[in-house]
Amino acid sequence: MVMVASLLVQPERAPKLAELLTPDLRVNGAEPEQRVVLSGISWQRYRKIDKELGRDRSVPRLYYLDGNLEWMSTSEEHERIKEWIGDLLSDFFFEEDIDVIPRGQATINLRNVGAEPDKSWCIDGNKKYPDILLEIALSSGGVDKLEIYRHFKIPEVWIWRDRKLEVFVLKASGQYQRSRKSALLSKLDIGLLERCVSVSSWREARKRFRAHLV
Repeated sequence: MVMVASLLVQPERAPKLAELLTPDLRVNGAEPEQRVVLSGISWQRYRKIDKELGRDRSVPRLYYLDGNLEWMSTSEEHERIKEWIGDLLSDFFFEEDIDVIPRGQATINLRNVGAEPDKSWCIDGNKKYPDILLEIALSSGGVDKLEIYRHFKIPEVWIWRDRKLEVFVLKASGQYQRSRKSALLSKLDIGLLERCVSVSSWREARKRFRAHLV
């Protein structure tokens, strides 16, 4: 937040304002992501910013939609949930004999839209765009992720929010519809996944999840 604060006040006052702007911890002690949305950013400038920051960075994460640039930094809880889900899905893919190509948070972009998802997977072979994208949303706000991914015709977008996994399936109309089950992974028990992600121990979470796969 120091960067944002320095734009608002004199440099010597930025650290104090940055402290005040840092989000409060949630009830469960998990710090949410920090999001800043800048408007009036051209597509060319977004691409230059992305290049200047470097493609091998972990943060900040950039999302771009029609002139609006979301600049997001993650938190420890954000990263924990992302990795928990990724590891549990790896177990599921293996046990169900599903061949996947993990794409991680590789940038995807088209003219006027761009994103860096938390996790992504191609099923049954590599493709231009992933079949499933995962976003962790511990904080609200930011650009409309579903609208971004609609441009890429991503079959499924998963959003972890309020300790639940929201599954959005792309319909023939070109719009996303929320579903309790994955259309691509019909055997995946979403409720089980949610319960295991909430387990604080990585080892215990995987043990519980894998116990239901055999």
